[in-house]
Amino acid sequence: MQNENDIAATRKPVWQIDPDRAQGEQRITLRGSWTLLAIGTEFSHLRTTLRGLGRLSRWDLRETEAMDSAGALLLWRVWGEHMPAGLTLTDEQRTLFERLEALPKVSPFPARQASWRTPLENVGMHGLRLGRLILEALTFLGEIVLTLLDLLRHPSRIPWRESSATLYKSGPQALGIIGLVGLSIGVVISYQSALTLAAYGANVFIVNLLGLSILRELGPMMAAVIIAGRSGSAFTAQLGVMRVTQEIDALQTFGVSPLRRLVIPKVVALAIALPLLVLWADIIALLGGMVVSKTQLGISYNAFLSLFPNAVPTINLWIGVGKGMLFGIIIALVSSFYGLRVKPNTESLSRETTNAVVTAITLVILIDAVLAYLLADVGLS
Repeated sequence: MQNENDIAATRKPVWQIDPDRAQGEQRITLRGSWTLLAIGTEFSHLRTTLRGLGRLSRWDLRETEAMDSAGALLLWRVWGEHMPAGLTLTDEQRTLFERLEALPKVSPFPARQASWRTPLENVGMHGLRLGRLILEALTFLGEIVLTLLDLLRHPSRIPWRESSATLYKSGPQALGIIGLVGLSIGVVISYQSALTLAAYGANVFIVNLLGLSILRELGPMMAAVIIAGRSGSAFTAQLGVMRVTQEIDALQTFGVSPLRRLVIPKVVALAIALPLLVLWADIIALLGGMVVSKTQLGISYNAFLSLFPNAVPTINLWIGVGKGMLFGIIIALVSSFYGLRVKPNTESLSRETTNAVVTAITLVILIDAVLAYLLADVGLS
């Protein structure tokens, strides 16, 4: 059974407002229980309601049945963290409020004042972060080069099993999506070009247009973007999870190089897989273009294939394949670099995975633009 003190402690806090004609103010008399058990979830509501009664009121706390530190803190916040004038209370209650008054004041953090230097500071901070990132990337690239030189001197240390497994995941398993996108690109380019070429009586130039655009640019670019989003993100996530679960630390503890065991197989796999995927994308895109050329321009398959070797020099094929190998190496390095930068938390894992995909695609586009400028006079005549 509950005793009288327990029953009193559960009674709701109430108050009564009476005008004090002698003082010309209103008197607020508190009754009921002002304890944590009685207040419950009504702390904020009671604080807002009592604040609306005004700070010039005279408070009388003597008729409360119970009061603990929670009730005292509620009233202390209502009064603005100081006891108001004309407060009437018991000695026990005064002790509670004196303890609250003796607590050190916690001042909020001052708002940062904006000045003309703030934009310069932001630029400097971003510049330092970029410089630190570039330094880490150069260090990572140097370690990769040293690891490759060591593997060339000792071929028996090359992780062939890991490389073949990564090659299978990045190559044959990506044939479907790359073939579908390649077919769409070939069909779209043919449809968009057919009407214009037919208007000028230049139907046969569809072969030149398809061959040069697909072999030199669209095939390698399309395959690289898909692999960056598909395999690149998977590489970063894999290394990031191994960082979170401390598997990379365990490898280093046993004297196994994470670069040789985890990064090199990815670089080798994409350096082999992406050129082959570029060839696959080129074939499918050209097949799609051939079908549209026959239906829209009346160019037969035999005519298309007989015109193709003379219209498109072979060097364009090798340019596209070479781009594929270069893009594969870049995607593997970038995704592995960001995967190893993951901190042991899930937020860092998601952030670095996004950074890896965005950076890889951006580098692929920029390098493709540079190569297009450098090779502008190669294979076009």
